[in-house]
Amino acid sequence: MMNPIQLRCNFLDDPIGIDDPNPCFSWQFNIKESCWGEKQTAFHIQMAESEIDLQAGRLFWDSNKIVTDQSAHNLYQGPELQSRQRIYWRVKIWDQTGMESYWSYTSFFEMGLLNQQKDWQAEWINPELETKENERYPASFLRKIFTVEQGFTKARLYITACGVYEGWLNGKRIGNQILAPGATNYSERLQYQTYDVTHVIENGDNAIGVILGDGWFRGRNGIKGTTNVFGSQLQLFAQLEMEYESGEIKTIITNDTWRATNEGPILFNDLQDGEIYDARKELTDWSKPLFDDRSWHSPKLGDWKPQLLVASNSVPIVEREQFTPKMMKTPDGNTVLDFGQNMTGYVQFSVKGPHGHQISLLHGETLDENGNFTLKNLSHQRPDHKDLEQKICYTLNGKGRESYKPRFTVHGFQYVLLQNWPEEVHPNHFTAIAVYSDLVETGDFHCSNDLVNQLVHNTKWSQKGNFVDIPTDCPQRERAGWTGDIQVFMHTGSLLMETYPFMSKWLKDVAAQQREDGMIYNITPRIYPKAEENNQENLTIEGSAGWGDAIVIVPWTLWKMYGNKRILHENWNAMKKWVDYQAENAKETHWVREFDENPFREYTWDTKFHWGEWAEPDRKGSLALFVNLVFSDPEVATAYYAYSSRLLAECAEALDKHDEAKYYRELSILATKAYVYNFTNDGEVHSKRQAHLVRPLALGLLPEDKRQLAADQLAQLVRENDFHIGTGFLSTPYICRILTKYGHNDIAYQLLLQTTPPSWLYAVTKGATTIWEHWESIGQDNVPQDASLNHYSFGAVVGWLFQCVAGINFLDRRQAENQFLLAPKPNKRLNYAKASYRSAFGVIKSEWFMKADHIEFYFEVPANTQAKIILPCQDDQLKILCGEAGIEKVELEMGLVCLHVMSGHYQFACLQNDAVGSYEEISEKT
Repeated sequence: MMNPIQLRCNFLDDPIGIDDPNPCFSWQFNIKESCWGEKQTAFHIQMAESEIDLQAGRLFWDSNKIVTDQSAHNLYQGPELQSRQRIYWRVKIWDQTGMESYWSYTSFFEMGLLNQQKDWQAEWINPELETKENERYPASFLRKIFTVEQGFTKARLYITACGVYEGWLNGKRIGNQILAPGATNYSERLQYQTYDVTHVIENGDNAIGVILGDGWFRGRNGIKGTTNVFGSQLQLFAQLEMEYESGEIKTIITNDTWRATNEGPILFNDLQDGEIYDARKELTDWSKPLFDDRSWHSPKLGDWKPQLLVASNSVPIVEREQFTPKMMKTPDGNTVLDFGQNMTGYVQFSVKGPHGHQISLLHGETLDENGNFTLKNLSHQRPDHKDLEQKICYTLNGKGRESYKPRFTVHGFQYVLLQNWPEEVHPNHFTAIAVYSDLVETGDFHCSNDLVNQLVHNTKWSQKGNFVDIPTDCPQRERAGWTGDIQVFMHTGSLLMETYPFMSKWLKDVAAQQREDGMIYNITPRIYPKAEENNQENLTIEGSAGWGDAIVIVPWTLWKMYGNKRILHENWNAMKKWVDYQAENAKETHWVREFDENPFREYTWDTKFHWGEWAEPDRKGSLALFVNLVFSDPEVATAYYAYSSRLLAECAEALDKHDEAKYYRELSILATKAYVYNFTNDGEVHSKRQAHLVRPLALGLLPEDKRQLAADQLAQLVRENDFHIGTGFLSTPYICRILTKYGHNDIAYQLLLQTTPPSWLYAVTKGATTIWEHWESIGQDNVPQDASLNHYSFGAVVGWLFQCVAGINFLDRRQAENQFLLAPKPNKRLNYAKASYRSAFGVIKSEWFMKADHIEFYFEVPANTQAKIILPCQDDQLKILCGEAGIEKVELEMGLVCLHVMSGHYQFACLQNDAVGSYEEISEKT
């Protein structure tokens, strides 16, 4: 019997403080391994305002029995939800035999403050007495004493800041979230968090305290290290509500009765540059009631906009893995710690030394060609002539062994240079802590090639390091939410981790920042003050094709990955505005092509600057950018115009917007014709650049009868290039997939397995633990180039490992959410491959093993789903080893065995047959 487990609300476990008026609910099932065809046919949800009421049947909402197999994304349809309301819920289901399950365990969700005018009583407060716009200041400490009487039952803290905050109550840290309230476009959207602090509050006197730092609001942002992007005045906004048995609610709010000081130990804090900490100035017990704050001052009242507040509906930034270093003496005589993993985070350490002794830790990604610590690969000339430091400076108080961990900074690093250490260095005195958003890991891949396994590992760690509340390009020198980077990585990232709530939150900022004319900025949240961002010089490079298209491609990808059309509803207006922007730009013609014959001139986007095929080998970055700046890049721009308008038409159809679907489909057809006319020779591509063949094939721009020819040309280019990669950011995610799709699977494998540059595995042979920004970010002479070593974009090839090598795919989401395609493409260059993906319905597995005269396959199809399995053999080669009871139909599809199966476990053998050839030959032929 199936019983529901893994109850979730909006992809979150028991969320507190959400503001979604119609949350959605999902569950999975526990089933026995020997069962096949387990399926939900109906469900029943009950909700109540307490667990006791739920058990007693005093319900807030009862869905009654709903006949459906949908166990994911079931929308709430009960009474209007109210601020602060906690709802307990449970579900039971009926299976394919009509058998009714037990009620599930009880889960809950809790609403935040939904009415900006009525619910919020707090005032914005500014703890700094006086600030000058171009100077940096210590972190502020704020506190408030309050009294709690007998009969207190529960408490909630609602809190946010212009800056980053850390909350304390009675000497205890509130929650485990780092760098709250997170990164948003503060002038359009500012998240607040909700904390259950019931068990921290005591009868009698209590004290609440907050430390306030610069963060994204006032600290350095982007490659230029711009400060004061959103303002120069830090502010705090908090409301502590305590409920008593009588129903009375007492509220403590931020106002000018709080106390504040700027004389604490954190003398400087910056996300990019680090922290300066003076332990002699520590404020012992500062967040406890008895602390003497008479020397502190009253804060000023602030003036931020409370109507911009939104609940934090995503996952928090938290501490994750921990690493102990190896100590090394470098040739230049320095002491360096090697943590063995490039990561985003910080180092917690303990040290013993004399009062006033100053030490420092510098954080870097690599050693130089001589084996010495370096930051040169991260250097970029800032306007204030200060290079990125990633530095912790610490002054000892001399009171025995003392410990320190940063609060308001994270670094991108593997190596740490110790300076002026006062004692013998012991590795166990140091712990590197990885810090990133608390996403669930969903995908895993393993095969017989250890270099490929390391590539997968590196891709995961680049995703971890660059998913710190927003999807960034790199976690050290820029830390910027580049739209193009996540656009090319979105599919792979969603296989490796559950990205839906994280990306849904970021997309809201992309839409909020979108210009009225529909232009999408290249980076979200912004990294310059609004006035500077909108000057003509910056606007010249904004709205790049392939980058701005993220507003269409990312929601479309999330829909395809998770089956939830809400992401399309939420982003429809922004998606539509972007494609309309592309259409308007296409009506203009670049002066250099003004007199060219072009019957599709109005559908050819040949104006504006476009980043193009960024990081393409053998193309000098600065020269390519100059050419694009002067002459535009109409091939890339028109390709994405055609592609995004087609995806938009598909989304419109899914949303029952049939007139708009027709309009954008026709627009896509015309833009596609414009592409073929301008950039091909009657549909044939004549180019020696791999990207020029990959792009029109991947985006579906070539006529059907010309596609195989283009794929064959691509395969020949790869052969001629000795199986080296020749693509940049935009085309790399697709190249192996295209080769496999058009019968060149063996070439795709050889391309993947190449170890000399440019290639994916070159970095692995150089000891990389993350994905590099460029194919050769460290040269063969071991000289680091001017580039990040933690940049997930090229790791998008891991999606091919899941989709093609292991064969895990989704069938058309327009037909059903819970159907999968399992079509692995084995190759003798690997002895085995294993992949698993934790979907919204449960874990999907696909494994294959090469044997002497056959290949074995193993699959797991989760409960309440179906799958189509395509095996690289013909029917007379197939042997069913396990799972015959779950097979509904066997047929041939394009000459290959195709099995339609129910949920369950399956094992097959494909036998060799000299009459029909090897598995590779069969796959190539079909």
